Amino acid sequence: MLYFVGVGPGDPELLTLKAARILREADAIALADKGTAMQIAGAWIGEKPVFKLNMPMKGDRAVWEGAHRAAVEQLLGWLERYDTIAYPVLGDPGMYASSSYLLHLIAPLHACQVVPGVPAMCAAAAELGVPLCEQRERLTVLDDFDGESPLPEGNVVVMKSGRHIDELRAASWGREAYAVRNLGMENSWAGRLSDMPECGYSYFTTALVKP
Repeated sequence: MLYFVGVGPGDPELLTLKAARILREADAIALADKGTAMQIAGAWIGEKPVFKLNMPMKGDRAVWEGAHRAAVEQLLGWLERYDTIAYPVLGDPGMYASSSYLLHLIAPLHACQVVPGVPAMCAAAAELGVPLCEQRERLTVLDDFDGESPLPEGNVVVMKSGRHIDELRAASWGREAYAVRNLGMENSWAGRLSDMPECGYSYFTTALVKP
């Protein structure tokens, strides 16, 4: 069995009991990030074999798709040696996760199971003490924002927004806006978007803009 395991937004205490159990019981681990998943879930992974996969986030689409197919071939090879492999996924595997591309390719060939994790936007809202949305309100989730179009009306979450904080500040002018960076990790910060420090922007930044 290949498990795609959501390990949450950064705080190891937000890992679910099911995720921790599967990581602990798996015969081997496959990783596609640069170490953040190990920082979050390392206590449950222990000394078992850990294999690395090349999963580019940018670049030519043909190269990108080729890397995904190569990763699937690697996974299938490892699954011939190990009965269970766990693939830790930052946040939740169903939300802007690179693992979804692998799942589409490998599920017809081998048994897979997806284990949900706490999404960064839910953890960010909890840290801020601000609801994502309330009755009859709309919630729009974006994976990035470059400022070329206005923000949607209603509640807006912008994931992975660290590169475009200035654009978000300008677009959300006059609205209640917040940001959370590196939640549960080193250099964590949470507060009003207008107060976010100018330095130290991170990929692990989630912005929340209210109506």
